[in-house]
Amino acid sequence: MATIVPGRGRHTPDTAEVTALTREEAFLCAGVFGVQEQQRRGAWYLPTKLSVKAGAVNLPYLLREHPGHALTLAADETARLTAVEGADTILLWALLVPLFETLLQPVRLRAAGDIFPPTQQQRFWTAIEESYRLLGIKDGALEAFRFGGRWHTLDRTGQQQARLELLDTLAAADLAELVARHRIQRLQALMAGFAKKAKAGTALARRVLTKELQPVVSAYFGGGWLAALDYLQAPVHPNEEIITALPEPRLFVGTSAQTADVAAEAGIAETEVQAMLAAFLGGGSSVSPVEERTAALRSWWASFDHAHAVQSPGMPSLWGLIDQELMSLSRTEQGFTPQLYRQCLPADVLEEIGRLWATVTLQRYPGRIVSNPRPHQIMADALGPAGEFWHGVGLTAWFVCEGPYSRTTLDRADRYYSKPLAALRAAGCPVDTSFFRELSAIEQMLGPEEDITDSTSNTVETPYGQVIFTSSMGRRTRRKGFEGVRDLITQYRRAWADQHLEAYLQHRWRSELENVAHQLHRHVAAKGKPPTLIQFSRFAGQAANHWTGGDLGALYTAIGEPAPSGQERPARLLTGDGYDFARRVFQELGGKPVDHDTWLNAPEETQRQWHLGRLATESLRYLQLQEALGQPPTAKQFGAHRLPWPWPGGETEGWPLLQKTLATLTRIGPPPDAAPSPAVTSVPTVHPRGGGQQMLAKGANATLATEAAIIRITASGVPVDVSAVLLTSSGRVRSDDDLVFYNHPFQDGVRVDEDTVTAEICLVPESVSSVAVVVSVDPEGLPGVVFGRDTMWEAEITQPSGTRLTFVPPAFTGRETVAIAVELYRRAGGWKARAVGQGYDSGLASLATDYGIGVEA
Repeated sequence: MATIVPGRGRHTPDTAEVTALTREEAFLCAGVFGVQEQQRRGAWYLPTKLSVKAGAVNLPYLLREHPGHALTLAADETARLTAVEGADTILLWALLVPLFETLLQPVRLRAAGDIFPPTQQQRFWTAIEESYRLLGIKDGALEAFRFGGRWHTLDRTGQQQARLELLDTLAAADLAELVARHRIQRLQALMAGFAKKAKAGTALARRVLTKELQPVVSAYFGGGWLAALDYLQAPVHPNEEIITALPEPRLFVGTSAQTADVAAEAGIAETEVQAMLAAFLGGGSSVSPVEERTAALRSWWASFDHAHAVQSPGMPSLWGLIDQELMSLSRTEQGFTPQLYRQCLPADVLEEIGRLWATVTLQRYPGRIVSNPRPHQIMADALGPAGEFWHGVGLTAWFVCEGPYSRTTLDRADRYYSKPLAALRAAGCPVDTSFFRELSAIEQMLGPEEDITDSTSNTVETPYGQVIFTSSMGRRTRRKGFEGVRDLITQYRRAWADQHLEAYLQHRWRSELENVAHQLHRHVAAKGKPPTLIQFSRFAGQAANHWTGGDLGALYTAIGEPAPSGQERPARLLTGDGYDFARRVFQELGGKPVDHDTWLNAPEETQRQWHLGRLATESLRYLQLQEALGQPPTAKQFGAHRLPWPWPGGETEGWPLLQKTLATLTRIGPPPDAAPSPAVTSVPTVHPRGGGQQMLAKGANATLATEAAIIRITASGVPVDVSAVLLTSSGRVRSDDDLVFYNHPFQDGVRVDEDTVTAEICLVPESVSSVAVVVSVDPEGLPGVVFGRDTMWEAEITQPSGTRLTFVPPAFTGRETVAIAVELYRRAGGWKARAVGQGYDSGLASLATDYGIGVEA
């Protein structure tokens, strides 16, 4: 019934399509479930990001065609939509998925296994039987499934047959009546929610329509709250405002060019008009922040173009001219020169970029504008795909011709750079397609490949005299003819800039500002009030960092909206280039560049240096947090548990060292809690010989085999819940489905079963970099219970091959109710386990927010 088309790369969303509709049905659904149509009826609550479990509606088909793997295949059919568009998505989200999940809940619950206590299972099955009764499904349908029934006496074939018999029973029912009864059940929930909020008269829509009830109004009233009120026979609230369309954005950019005309028309001096405009813009100039940065990008482009145009054999490559790469301190890839822009760009351009992009706003702490350690990186982000493509194709030409190697060939450049090229076409600034035909032709005219070898000689004394051993290794190739390719690219780059650069730069700032204005108006339409500063920063932070130096007030002004209270500008801890500071931190922590021999022959030292380099890079974020918070961040605020700590004592030993190093380099005293707690350092680490149990200290890690890892939590003095979170390399979830717990017990190879988490390491997808195991106080237990000396837990990790790791955390003393027990994470092609023991005193909601999991207020 539905298909999912996965997006290519993390920037391209999945798409969902309902395929079982006739042309007439599709036309009808487009009018009812189309996003714009629903919004015209006031449904501004429609989510902008969504996970659609399309596999739910395909499960009946999968159970018949693939009975042994149906549930696994259905679980894979989930669309993660970062832009909710099209009627099919709303049709699935609002109507079809809830219906099929209700009908097939017995199948899903049995597939989860006995992961719930018997009393909880009994409650679930009682609710399912009542739901089936209200749907009018005959009594015997659940005979094999119900709690205390004969499910456990059936073998695999018998269980598959029971599922098919349930499908036959559902198919034999009066489907129109069944669907109507399901609608009644959902509308009864809407009535109950309405009555709960309408004790003093009709409530406003935004008070009634919770996350659970929004799909009901979209499913049965086309998103129209007035239609829902008519059905409920309730009057409209006198203050209800149904917004059918959002205001058109009004951008206040480029007004400085009009000051002379305005002054002449008003009969006043132009300087007075400029002063009034500067006051309106909130700065000392009549030129808006957006205009300033656009002018700086023009100047940068001229210098960038010149650098590529004069590139010649024998010079270093221009990899590093644009700050787009990850900051690497321990080892630099061959051909890459960090901060090459310092050598290639004029001093005035460097100064202008350093000034205009010197500050940013952190999304989580928008009350303060903080230092930006990499202004050239944010500038490159603001410039977008034009810089990515033209710089990239120039580098491709260099590495094809001059070596050491290229990631693609010239005749495949249009495919390799398809993403920025598509973005340029969407902006109305396409690259001439004849460029790629000429690029492919000129590649055929390059000289033959020439090996460039590295030779080493060693002399050995023998009884017969000296023997000289010479070894040669060919690691590079080159082809003559770079100048011709360079000139061709320069010709087309300059033609593109002459035709499109001005329009392209305007498109860059206009599209971002109009999107912010749209999101602001949408928030007001959905919530009935302007967003708070932190809500605004969630959708406006990137645009502010690109075009106003992180100043959200200036961004409000640019979109013609009144700004809330201004942001603070604390004293900057990072006044120079972030690269320079990170290198100093790297050296202070004991970091040393990794040469080729070390990289080949000492993998543990190479890894240690890489970890130190990553900590040095993360130190820049530490300083940003310190500026935002007004004090050094705690380990929890910094997210220390997510980072590698290459010391014997792990995080316990490394965290105070990092804090002390940063305090010294910024000439600010270390925080009072920088010293490690005796309670933490007293836990020993035992390294067994020949197998056996290994005790892990807090922060320590151990290597795992690539097989199932079973993590069992044993608690004393307190009832606990155990869950797992699947995280990407950024330390955040891909979607809310990555939280695995008793109500969602399986996801991508990770299963939760009461006090045990089982991670089938070989089944965890590449997009998951780590799995965090979380322990929390059972909210249904004794009130006020927290983790402490008498209420403890410990974690044991075992594997079939014999691995057995135990972690007993130090006693918690801060009234923590949630803790990250251990973490499984990828490292150097394998997996490791780390003892974390990081507690939270603010509950699961705080932990979920840190991981990017959506949490209802």
